[in-house]
Amino acid sequence: MKEEHENALKEMYMEKIEGYECEAGTDGEIMKELHELGYVDDKGNLTEIGIERARKIIRLHRLAERLLHDVLSASEGEVESSACKFEHFISEEVEQAICTLLGHPDVCPHGREIPPGECCIKGQEEVKSIVLRLSDLSPGEEAEIRYLSGDDEIIKKIIALGILPGKRIKVIRVFPAHLIQIDNTQIAIDEKMADCVHVMRI
Repeated sequence: MKEEHENALKEMYMEKIEGYECEAGTDGEIMKELHELGYVDDKGNLTEIGIERARKIIRLHRLAERLLHDVLSASEGEVESSACKFEHFISEEVEQAICTLLGHPDVCPHGREIPPGECCIKGQEEVKSIVLRLSDLSPGEEAEIRYLSGDDEIIKKIIALGILPGKRIKVIRVFPAHLIQIDNTQIAIDEKMADCVHVMRI
């Protein structure tokens, strides 16, 4: 499948399924080819196989973003541009390996849903995740905060406490609340907040 076809399907999926506005529409020639391939119907709407293919492309793109952002610490500009290239060359085996490595993430660095794959549904745990939730750490473990997830309200609360991506933390205790140390400050957070803080073990 051509790269321009995949890009068009990705934009149509984001616009029609997820409700995001895309910068440019799909030109007539590409739409005609997508129709011939069975990905869109006579009215230009995604068919079932079109939606499935678009979901796959979106998944690959957002997994690539997570890998570049969380593991390789790429800048925001590099994350987007590189992910656009990367998504077209990830095989199914590599996709599942990346997803498992990252701990089957739910959202991309921009907070958009990553469609689950077969490995997520099966809940594979053969490879221990290097990016995990703060709530998964035990007392004495140290980690670096990689990203935050959750709604705007809870993220604002976490940031207000000084719990920010890039900061190193040490877990002091996990009950009755999660007590962590950042620099010389100890901070107590509940289980819900701890679930929204994603870290990489040091």
